Amino acid sequence: MKMEDIKKVGVVGAGTMGSGIAINFALWGYPTMLCDVSENVLEQSLKKIALDLDVFVQEGLVTRQQVAAALARITTTTELAAVAKSSDFITEAITEKVEDKQALFNELDRQCPAHTIIASNTSYLLLSEFGAAVERQDKITITHYFVPAHIIPGVEVGRGPGTSEETVNITCDLMKKIKKVPIRVLKESSGCLVNSIQAALRRESLRLWAEGVATAEDIDLGVRATFGFRLPLDGPLTHYDLSGVWRWPEDVRIAWADKQFDSEKYGLGEAVAEKIKERVAKGVPWIIDPKQLEEVKSKIEKEYIHCLKKWYWSKE
Repeated sequence: MKMEDIKKVGVVGAGTMGSGIAINFALWGYPTMLCDVSENVLEQSLKKIALDLDVFVQEGLVTRQQVAAALARITTTTELAAVAKSSDFITEAITEKVEDKQALFNELDRQCPAHTIIASNTSYLLLSEFGAAVERQDKITITHYFVPAHIIPGVEVGRGPGTSEETVNITCDLMKKIKKVPIRVLKESSGCLVNSIQAALRRESLRLWAEGVATAEDIDLGVRATFGFRLPLDGPLTHYDLSGVWRWPEDVRIAWADKQFDSEKYGLGEAVAEKIKERVAKGVPWIIDPKQLEEVKSKIEKEYIHCLKKWYWSKE
C-alpha cells in the first residue's frame, strides 16, 4: 500500500478534536466521513467546522471557494459500519478510556477493509493496551493532534509493538499531504513525546507558583517572553548546541543536571499538590477572567493562524 492509495478517510468521534481533524483532511482534498453516535453532536460539529473555516477565510489563509469545497467533502453518519467500510485511513478521537478505544478498535478491525490503516488520537494511552486483540497489528498507529487540531501543525505519529514501518511512513506522508508536520515517536511511551515534555514544564510551573516564587502571570510571562519566544526556531535540544551547554565548567553542568533530573527534590510534593487542589476546587482562574475566555481564545487562535501561514503553509 502507498499513500496514494488513500482516497477516502474517516473520523470517529465528532467532538472538538474530531471536528478539527476532519477539517484537515477535507480542506486538502479528501472525502471525509465523520461518525458519532449522536446526530446532535454531528450537527454541532458541522457548525463548528464551518465557523472555524470562516476564520481561516477572514485571516486570508484560504478562499471561500476552498471552504465550500471542503464542506462539500464532509459527510456524517451515526453508523460505524458506514465509515468503516468506506475508509482507507480512519482516525478515532473518542473518549480517552482504554475499554472504549479497545471496543472501537476491535470493531473497526472487523469491519474495515484489510488494507485500511486504523489510527488513534490518544494522548496518553498505549496501542498495546487497547489494540492488542486487533488482527492487523501492522496497520494500527497513533496520530496525536494538538488543540486546536485544525491549526497546530505538529502531529505525533506513534506505533505499537507490531506497527510496520510501511504504515508509519504512509501515515507520515499523509500528514504532510494535509499540511501537517509529522513527529515520529520511535517506541511506545505514555504521553508520547510532546505531552511528556509539557507535563514537566507544567509541573515546575505549578511548583513555582505554589511555593510563592512568582505569580501565575509572571510565570507565564517568563516562559512566553524568554525561551517560549525562541521555541518556533530553537527547540530544547538545539539550544544545547547554541548555548554551548556541554562546554560549561564541570561544576556548573553537574549542578544544572541535578536541578533538571532530581525528581524527588523537584517533584510537586504533597504540600504543593494540596495547595493547587485547593485553588482548583475554588474555581479561581489562574490568569484569564472567565468572562473574557472566549475573546482571549479567539485572539490567540488568530495569532496561531498568522504563525501557521508564515512558518508552515507558505512552504511548498
